[in-house]
Amino acid sequence: MGVKLRIQVNLPERLVREIDALVGPRKRSEFIEQAVLRELRLEALRRLKELKENFRGLTLEDIYYPSREELEERHG
Repeated sequence: MGVKLRIQVNLPERLVREIDALVGPRKRSEFIEQAVLRELRLEALRRLKELKENFRGLTLEDIYYPSREELEERHG
């Protein structure tokens, strides 16, 4: 995944105890990294779904251009 940066994140004590109970204090960073990656992927999927809902794709009506003859017939 590339270079790892050391950052400081403040978490509630109870949450840290739960993480430690689950994976141990030496695996905290790995666990949090995986949780953040999972959340980023979920957010990307949410945004993609929202984009899909707002985009309806082209229909034949959208791409239909009447011929000059048809236009002249319509407008007399």
